[in-house]
This record gives sequence, C-alpha cells and structure tokens, in this order.
Amino acid sequence: MTNLSVGSSSARLAGQGLSAGWLMALAIFFIILGCIGLIASYWMTAVAVFWFGVLAAAGGIAEIIDAFRQREWKGVFWHALMGIIYLGTGILLVTMPLAAAFWLTLFLAISLVATGVLRIILAFQLRGESGVWLAVLLSGIISILLGVLVYRAVIPPDQAVLATPEGMTQWLQSWGWVIGTFVSIELLMEGFSLWTIARLARKAA
Repeated sequence: MTNLSVGSSSARLAGQGLSAGWLMALAIFFIILGCIGLIASYWMTAVAVFWFGVLAAAGGIAEIIDAFRQREWKGVFWHALMGIIYLGTGILLVTMPLAAAFWLTLFLAISLVATGVLRIILAFQLRGESGVWLAVLLSGIISILLGVLVYRAVIPPDQAVLATPEGMTQWLQSWGWVIGTFVSIELLMEGFSLWTIARLARKAA
C-alpha cells in the first residue's frame, strides 16, 4: 500500500515537471539556514523581526497606493487605514526591534497558552475516540507548559533587574532566543519537506 502511494505521488510530481535538483538545493539551503538559526538564535530573532517589519511596511505602502487607485470604492477609507497601520507597524518593528521582539514573544506565549486550552477542551470532546483524545490532550498540556515557560522568561522578575546593564543583558538572554528558535525550527521543517518532495521528484524522473 505504501509503495502504491509513493508511486502515485511520484507520477503526479513527474506530470508537474518539478526539478528535483533545484528542490534539493533549496531544501539544503533551508536546512542550513535553520541550523545556523538554532546556533545563533539571538541573531535569528533580530533578523526575523527586522524582515517582518520590512514586509509589513512594504505591504502597507502597497495598500496605500492601491487605495489611491481605487478612490471610487466605498471601502477605500478602511483600505487606506489598514495600509497606514501596516506601514506604521513595519516602521516600529524596523526602528525598535528590541521592543518589537519583546511584544512578539509575549504574544507568542499567550497564543501558546490559549492554543493549549483549546486543545484540552477539544480532547475532552473527543473522549470517545480511543487514543486520539489522549494525543490531543498531551499536545494541549505541552503547549500550555511552553507558553508558561516563555511568559516567565520574558517578564522580568523585578524592575530592579533592568536597572543595571548586567541585569538587562541577563534578561535579554533569558528570552531573546525564543523567536529565533521558532523561526529556525520552521525553516528546518520546510527544508525537510522540500527534501522529501525532491526525492519523490527524482524517483519520478
């Protein structure tokens, strides 16, 4: 059954004309970036926040320009307002990366806790499915624990800690790795996914 599945997947990839060599090179590139990001997670955090700001600003400018082109549209005001918000957010992310990283990390912690709670609720709704609900319950508990750990790291225990350069450095080191690590893991997952597709494409060829 597995061989049939792989064979059909390879046939579909062959029909789509995918380049196995290009996909393999791209996969290796993503994997290398992910490994570098895991080693230098603080650097990856700064890069991720900066480029997120650049993309947000570019999207905002594009929306504002499009709003001027669609002046007869009834929703042009809100379209332009969204563009201004995106542009302002992008400028803040680029000019104040430390503050942006702090708030993004805090938002990530809250999102993990909220996601974990929702998964636990879903798990109890799936109690009739043997084995499945336990896996969902476990993933929910893990998400909550991760969220709590990130939250405890990003919130300074005492304002006096931030009063000295040494305390500020220790506080930054306690949470500065979070965004970079998550981005690096995502790059690795994308790299391994492309690697799998490239292998199927090579078999199809």
